Amino acid sequence: MNVLLYAAKQTESGERLKRSIEASASLEALVHCCNMPELIRHFQTPDPLPKIVVLLAANRQDLKIFEAYRFRLEQVFFILVLPAADAETVACGHQLRPRFIAYQDSDFSEVCAVLDRLEARRDGLSSGDKPCAP
Repeated sequence: MNVLLYAAKQTESGERLKRSIEASASLEALVHCCNMPELIRHFQTPDPLPKIVVLLAANRQDLKIFEAYRFRLEQVFFILVLPAADAETVACGHQLRPRFIAYQDSDFSEVCAVLDRLEARRDGLSSGDKPCAP
């Protein structure tokens, strides 16, 4: 599977998320956007996005920027990592209509599991056949 990841390199949670995705047994290619202008360039090009997009929102401002590109996100399997679990942030995140929501303080094993199940479905395999790499 091919994945577009937005997570700032300088954050601990961004690095953990990247490592978790890289550990996925089904990962073929990872495009890592390290800053918002780079991500926006991907959204603004007419080229199709990878089928899977994982966005780590550092704050609610990031969520507002993502909202401007919701039409692009609706075309792909989109996973959103929220900065906090407070009601307002979660409500903002749900407005983007991601397929899965995680939180920055998680270990991201659930993100890896979702990616592997998605790939297993695509390959016509059961979800237990392609576990995350340790």
